[in-house]
Amino acid sequence: MRSLHSTNDMSEEIKNRIKKLLLHKLLRDFSSEDIEDHTSLIGLGVGVDSVATLEFVVALEEEFQISIDENEINPELLATVSSISDYISSRIGSTSK
Repeated sequence: MRSLHSTNDMSEEIKNRIKKLLLHKLLRDFSSEDIEDHTSLIGLGVGVDSVATLEFVVALEEEFQISIDENEINPELLATVSSISDYISSRIGSTSK
């Protein structure tokens, strides 16, 4: 049970870090209350500006010390904070093994 709790804590931490990056890099006119885990980020404008999207992806790579292949960047990946978090969690898990 303890590992499940720590996994949930890690997931929440990842989501919070993603939200901070979104607000800093892409959604400067929004507040953290505007972004829930399952809010459609595309509906908020994420992915519309390719340069800003690339800057956000680079920020994710730096923040989480991962490499994201350009072929993996797609609307499904950037759909919600949860989808980004799931992707990052899988990348962090695969690099630590």
